Amino acid sequence: MKRFIFILAITALAACSKEQVTKRNNCGTLATVRDLRGLDGCGFVFELADGKRLEPLRMFYCGTPPIPQEQMQDPLINFEFVDGKQVKIGYEVMENQASICMVGSIVKITCIEELAPASED
Repeated sequence: MKRFIFILAITALAACSKEQVTKRNNCGTLATVRDLRGLDGCGFVFELADGKRLEPLRMFYCGTPPIPQEQMQDPLINFEFVDGKQVKIGYEVMENQASICMVGSIVKITCIEELAPASED
């Protein structure tokens, strides 16, 4: 039985380390923040001009300091999600991630720039 658990653990770790990603790191993709909290299991997503939605993978920290370096470099750590906000993003599609919301691809945001709101003249 111990041998089975050991093999299962090694297999799980190997699967995690081979995650496939599609990268778009250059912060050049225009997107609009959309609030989907009214849908079961959803939160904020990024909607592209073609209507495609991206669900951001959020790295949560729930321990004692120091905060892990990877989390400190998360572009979303201080981002304020507001419905309708216009942004430019870079992202990596996380092929082996699942979502409860299921409205789009799960992505790791690699950079984000807020765009100035359009002035109403």
